[in-house]
Amino acid sequence: MNRIPRTNVLRVFRRTALPLLSYYAVTVALPLANGAAQSGAVFTEHALVVLIVPPVVIVFACAVHTIARGIWAIERT
Repeated sequence: MNRIPRTNVLRVFRRTALPLLSYYAVTVALPLANGAAQSGAVFTEHALVVLIVPPVVIVFACAVHTIARGIWAIERT
């Protein structure tokens, strides 16, 4: 990964930090506070999906955006 996409990914993560933290609080912290951890594997699977999928989607979206910009730049020349 070169410098420009990494910078874009970091900027996107900074911009989405508050919504992501809010999402994590509602979907993981609140159920934990209500005793969802007692359900065992079901909550663990839920928490893993909730914690892993959003960052993966953000990185994928940044990659698609970078590729699209590259194609657009090539077509303009």
